[in-house]
Amino acid sequence: MRKTVFISSTYVDLKEERRKVWDTLEKFDVAVKGMEQFGARKSDPLTTCLSEVEQSDIYIGIIGMRYGSEEPKTGKSYSQLEYEKAIEKNIEILIYLIDEDSSSVTPKFIQFDKIQKLNNFKEILKEKHTIDSFSNSLDLVSKLQRKFTELLTPKADVVIEDEYENTKKVLDLFLLVPAAYSGREIKLKVKFIGQPQPVSKAIYVNYNFEFGKTIVSKIEVVHPVFEFKNFKHIFIEFRYLQKFLSLDKSTEYEIFANVLFKDEKVKTLTTDFRDRIERVYDESYYADSEPDPGDYYKPEPYYDVLRVGDGQIALSLKDIIIRK
Repeated sequence: MRKTVFISSTYVDLKEERRKVWDTLEKFDVAVKGMEQFGARKSDPLTTCLSEVEQSDIYIGIIGMRYGSEEPKTGKSYSQLEYEKAIEKNIEILIYLIDEDSSSVTPKFIQFDKIQKLNNFKEILKEKHTIDSFSNSLDLVSKLQRKFTELLTPKADVVIEDEYENTKKVLDLFLLVPAAYSGREIKLKVKFIGQPQPVSKAIYVNYNFEFGKTIVSKIEVVHPVFEFKNFKHIFIEFRYLQKFLSLDKSTEYEIFANVLFKDEKVKTLTTDFRDRIERVYDESYYADSEPDPGDYYKPEPYYDVLRVGDGQIALSLKDIIIRK
């Protein structure tokens, strides 16, 4: 059955993104709905938008740095009301938020007086959905095309590019201008190695992860094969933790990951939150092979030190059980 896709976003700041998404959808047997094809109608723009959402199978929410036009009675933006209509109709919802760290947003497009409303809307989306981020229109399209391939039927005369070939193209460009391509998504086949560890505070600062809610695992990239050796670890955020922990570590897995770049290399990837006693051995103890016969006592060949863990770990009382 031919599906209908509704594209929801503000317009003036996301023209390029909307055009690229529209062009990508042209490869699939799908009806596309969006403000570009509304034309002149008797109903007002918001009524038209909500009506089109009602008739759609998939809602794509692309959220940038503008909250957008508001409906006077509710004070909510058209984009937020479109999203709420999609929730009401229980249709497939795909959410993509602009990566504020890696994207370059022209200040004239930012509605500074509506930033709080925009942030509140983004928090609702993050709470209710597994969202993805995008740094530019090409990054957005590459991530959406993967979802389209899962949900939609390609047109008979269209050949969808192999995802591993796309990975090679992205990495060729990434290694030339990494700052420009940071955040782009690639596909790999990997094997996870050993036990995961919590990431260090330096990693948290460098990549804007949540400290205490992100881990790092060693990996071996099985395919594609690269000459460079940068991909030896992968960072895993809390929302993917349970899925990661359930994996069979002896199995190879196909994954999608974002390539990241920062101008400073962090030396320490991991940390330890435990305060623990560590035994340190004194090598000089064994250097004296001929002890003095007059020595009645010689200290132990080691000493204990307290290694203080990162962060603050404590207990907070919730209840006391008193048994009679």
